[in-house]
Parts: sequence; structure tokens; C-alpha cells
Amino acid sequence: MITQRTPLLLIVSLDTEEDNWNRSRKGVTVRNIRELRRLARFFDRLGVRPTYFTTYHVAIDPDAAAVVRDVGDESRGEIGAHLHPWNTPPLTEEFVPRNSMVKNLPADLQLAKIETLTDALEEAFGRRPRAFRAGRYGIGPDTVAALVACGYRVDSSVSPFVNLQEVDDGPTFVGAPFKRYRLAPYRDVREPDPDGPVLEMPLSYGFNRGPFPVWHRVQRVLEAAPLRWLRLPGLASRVGLSRRLSLNPEYESVADMLTLSARLLDHGVRQLHMSCHTPSLIPGLSPFTPTAADVERLYASIEEYVEGLARLTPFKFATVSEAAELLG
Repeated sequence: MITQRTPLLLIVSLDTEEDNWNRSRKGVTVRNIRELRRLARFFDRLGVRPTYFTTYHVAIDPDAAAVVRDVGDESRGEIGAHLHPWNTPPLTEEFVPRNSMVKNLPADLQLAKIETLTDALEEAFGRRPRAFRAGRYGIGPDTVAALVACGYRVDSSVSPFVNLQEVDDGPTFVGAPFKRYRLAPYRDVREPDPDGPVLEMPLSYGFNRGPFPVWHRVQRVLEAAPLRWLRLPGLASRVGLSRRLSLNPEYESVADMLTLSARLLDHGVRQLHMSCHTPSLIPGLSPFTPTAADVERLYASIEEYVEGLARLTPFKFATVSEAAELLG
């Protein structure tokens, strides 16, 4: 068993969002939110203190807001902010894929959208959110400035080792720390600032082998042309040479999530951050759970992971903001 002087913190967060997996401004529905009552009972049984990163359309729907208000009560978890810029007012920008990454919008529009989302969450839930996640992880330097202006203290958008530049001109997180660090306005979100006003609690990404810096360089070489054309990244993954992993039960097996957790512990990480999307709670709304059996497998994977982690190391559950306060 891996031992530590203080317990590891396990964060579980959910992108608490509309049913529409494909980005939309019309016909937005939120029926998946009803499933949060079942999920909350499941989390209560496991002891999980989840963070619900909640979108504008969930907050303004009275029935959905009532559910989130119940399951996200401070005695059970935390309600954070999740910005889907494509359908959060003001909607003055063109509805094109590039604009789904909030970092690509003008700074004043980023601020206006975050203000709208923050006000809607405060009205729906009676308190201003402290934690934020950008939709599609599309955070940028101007976004951090807007977060500071709106009173946020914690962000959880950074996905270490992931490059989204070829995905609608998204951010690259290559080179970002995989441990917590501080962000400053108008600065590359990969660059820590010891005096930064926003604490970054990144999602848990890494590799099946360590040390991570070595295998990340290997992965980047394999993904570069012309080796990418030879399909070497896929071959390396299939033979177990180098695989990038995430702590997400929608994407990964329990065995791979436990492998990643062990490697992160080897690197001295004091928090693990597992996440998934609420549309996956209803069959057919997300690509991860096309059937009812897939939904049940998602629940089972979360429970099996928690049980496996308990055999690996002592830990305690924390919301994103609680982890930020405990780890500083």
C-alpha cells in the first residue's frame, strides 16, 4: 500500500449540463438532470462529495434547478459554474465551432457571458459559485481575468498533456503542471504564478508509465508527422508502450484509472480528480452510454474505482473548493 502523511484527496466533478451533446442554441432540454437524484443517493452511499459544474440552461430551468439545489446542498457537495459560451447570453458572436472555445471570444464578451452565468447560478441557488470550468476546456488568459472580476477562486479546466489546438482552435495544455498551481490574469494558463489569485485544480491526466515527462515526449514524437501517418501512436497504445490516460469512467477502464492513479501518486500528486458528464446518465444522450446497460456500467465503474483506490492508498473525498482550501 502507498502511504502518505496526510490522506489523498479524491475530487469527483460532473459537467452538469443540457441534454444536447451537439452544441445548440435552439431546442435545449435538461431532462438528464432528473437523474441526479439517483446519482446523489449513490454518492451518499460511497461518501462522495461531488462538485456539480452547472450550465446556464440548467440554472434557468426551475425543475432542473430544484434538483441541483437539493443534490448540491453544501452538506452534500458543491455547485460550481460551467460555461457553455455557445448558448449563454449575450449571444452576439457568430454560431461557429471556433467560438465554442471561450478563449477565442473578445475579452469583454467572455466577461459578459461569465457574469450572466454567475448571476443565474446565484439566483437559482442562493450563493455565488466559487469554482469554474470552461466548456470544452476552452480557457484562456482573458478568461482568467474575467474569473477574477467575477469573484472566482478556483478553476478546473486544465487537462494536462492535452493539445486541443486542432479542435476548433482550442487551448493546448502541453507543459501545464499536473499538480495544483496558481493562475494569473492575462497569462498563459500553463504557466504557474505563485501569487496568482485563482487556484487551478487540474483534471487528472497522465500516462500508464512514468516518469511522465519522458513518456510525454515519446507520445509527442509518435503523434508528429510522419510517424502519425504510420499509425505508431495507436500501435504504441495497443502494445502498452505509451498510453495517455484520464481519470474519467466514460473513457477509461477501472484498471486504467487505477494505473493512472498509482502513477500520479508516484509523482507526488496530493489530489486525484475524476470527472464525467451528466448526459451520460440517460441512455443515448452522450456517446459514452448508448444503452441502459452502459449507464449501469458507468455506475459500477465509479464504485469499483473507489473501492480499488481504497486498497491502494488512504484518501478522503472533497469538493473542488474544499480541496483548494485544504491544499492551498
